[in-house]
Amino acid sequence: MKIYIKYTITVILLFHLYIPATAETNIIDSLLNKLDYATPAEQVLILNDISRTYWQVSLEESARYAEKALDLATQLGDRKGMADAMNRLGNARYFTGDYEEALEHYLQSLEIRTDIDDIEGIIGSYNNLYILHIATGNSNEALECLHKALTISELNGDENQIAYFSNLLGSRKSEMHDFEKAVSHIDRALRIFERTGNREGKASVLLTRGAMYRRMSLYDEAQVNYFRALEYFRETGNQNGIASVKNNIGIIHKHLGHLDIALEYFNRSLDIYNETGVNTTGIASILNNIGIIWYEKGDYPAALDYYKKALENYDAAGQNQGIATTSHNIGILHTKMGNYAEALDSYNRSVEINSRTGNVFSLANNYNNLGEMFYLRKEYDSAGRYLEKALEMAMDLNAKELIAENYLFQSVLFSELEDYERALYLFERHDEYRDSIFTEDTGSKIAELRVRHQWESQINQLDLLEKDNQIQQLRIERQRTYLITLGIIAGIAFLFSFIIIRMIRYREKLNMALNEKNMQLQAANHELEVSGENLRKLNSTKDKFFSIIAHDLKNPFNALLGFSETLNQGYDSLSKDQVYTYIEIINKSAANLYQLLENLLEWSKNQTGNISHKPEKLKLLPFVETVISTLRSDASKKGISVSTDIDEGVTAFADKNIIASVLRNLVNNAVKFTYNNGEIKVSAKPEEEAVRVSVTDNGTGIAPQEQKKLFNINYNITTRGTNDEKGTGLGLILCREFVEKSGGRIWVESEPGQGSTFSFTIPG
Repeated sequence: MKIYIKYTITVILLFHLYIPATAETNIIDSLLNKLDYATPAEQVLILNDISRTYWQVSLEESARYAEKALDLATQLGDRKGMADAMNRLGNARYFTGDYEEALEHYLQSLEIRTDIDDIEGIIGSYNNLYILHIATGNSNEALECLHKALTISELNGDENQIAYFSNLLGSRKSEMHDFEKAVSHIDRALRIFERTGNREGKASVLLTRGAMYRRMSLYDEAQVNYFRALEYFRETGNQNGIASVKNNIGIIHKHLGHLDIALEYFNRSLDIYNETGVNTTGIASILNNIGIIWYEKGDYPAALDYYKKALENYDAAGQNQGIATTSHNIGILHTKMGNYAEALDSYNRSVEINSRTGNVFSLANNYNNLGEMFYLRKEYDSAGRYLEKALEMAMDLNAKELIAENYLFQSVLFSELEDYERALYLFERHDEYRDSIFTEDTGSKIAELRVRHQWESQINQLDLLEKDNQIQQLRIERQRTYLITLGIIAGIAFLFSFIIIRMIRYREKLNMALNEKNMQLQAANHELEVSGENLRKLNSTKDKFFSIIAHDLKNPFNALLGFSETLNQGYDSLSKDQVYTYIEIINKSAANLYQLLENLLEWSKNQTGNISHKPEKLKLLPFVETVISTLRSDASKKGISVSTDIDEGVTAFADKNIIASVLRNLVNNAVKFTYNNGEIKVSAKPEEEAVRVSVTDNGTGIAPQEQKKLFNINYNITTRGTNDEKGTGLGLILCREFVEKSGGRIWVESEPGQGSTFSFTIPG
């Protein structure tokens, strides 16, 4: 089974108050010249400045000059110089991925700065600790550092610092999908930078706001903010800022599936970095992004070439985390290409760096993918060991996505080992975590919708105010022109005819302008009407959705409450057969509720666009056998046999998770509506450019008038099964939407009393 691969496209943020993004060689030369003529106290300052300037040129040299500054400051008893040098050393260690040593230097620097009451230094230390905690996945510690830095900045009264940390808080809250708080912090930062006239600051906030809207899938609004940031960076001549904006715009197009456009923006960003020739890390990041695009396009040799170029630049810059990430991506690519020896080498390099730097999340991801690779090599013992390591780390981090994926991978592994009981248990654990993730995503989505509604309301109000203001200005201008014209007529009579002609022409232009504004207002009103109609349709769909929920949840809950209450109150008076009967009813009601909620969650995720569609080539026979293996236990309770009729060579191109959900729903329905000791057969036959998959039973069949309603949300069909099983109502609706999402169609052929055949097509 192909394991789902996760990767990250790096977003480059350039506005760091205490960690600049570029370094110029001529600045270093100038500082070195000053060093020869400076006093010892001045030399400490110059050595620290040289160390900082070397950040994007040579981390080894940066650390060397910081150590020189520390030695000299220690000899002079210059505690501020010592604290600054320790901070520089922490930065150099951070950039090389040595997070433990970086943390030690940052804390030593903070301790000294606190003792000498160096407010600016303390704020800078908390800023660097925030960045370090983000890199190591310590979210709570990172937020605490940000709040401390903001509080001290507010007491210090430095508006630019307040805006900077408000922007960082907004960015962090946006990453956590707490969009209401994110908007508050981001808007505060933007107001301050606009008041102080800080264009670089405004560009930084617009980048943050663009990233927030991108996470909310408001891609148009995200691009508006990115292009505004681009204007400010162009005005200030910040080439790295321009490159960063183009990189972010490329990421938006990658999310939208516009791979060629994304590639064009990434190449533009790369050209800028190549022209400056200084930001080696930025070049490496863009090369990695371009490699990901070629991976997505299926051109694996091109992807590998860009990954290797990225790796060369990360090596040159000494950026260990970048080396680990790119090595991991190369391992994924070699696994995809079947080059397992090369994949193992790349994964091992990433593992070594992540182990040394203490990046547990990335290490757990390494082990997950190593488990996948050994599974594909059929080295099941090694696969199991790596998956167990990954699960232990992911559990410690409470990284739910990694945990859910790991349970799925282990379920497939144990299924291959024919330990079906263990495989089923692991698959159920995967479902629990998947549902938990979906519940959290649903809460985030509600917040997104609330922020979006507020944003759209504000935009509409601003548009209306702007149009009213334009009309009022035109009226004032027209009145002023009329009065001036009367004065000219009274004072200069001999020019009367000429003035009249000019006035008429001016009025014609003015009327044309008014007509144009009226047409714009009419167009705006039309757009509002269209938006209102779309909203009414969405409300109608929502009402039908909640109607299904209310209808299908009522009966199972009534059964659960009624029979559990009977057991609770009269257990001693009931016979053993009665108790068994009531427990069986409660179990069936609970199972029905679980299937209903599972379908509701899948349907809701599809409506909100949270279900990814990643088609791949599937061998249908082993895939179908894996899916139905977990369903045979329910069928066996009714004595129903579930078989397959699929040639080994039949393949399809589809998303395995989506097709598995469709198959589970169709087979479950077949079990419900097939009599005891009946038969169910799953078949797959190639057709023109497609494969038809069918689930056939010899059960109750479906009346023609009911067949037309099966796949429509406007009808809630919940017919009882042969053993009085209850249908979920949403299962077939979910199947239809998933099949259509995969580029196919679904239909039913049935006669009452003769059984049914549900068929769907997927690309071949």
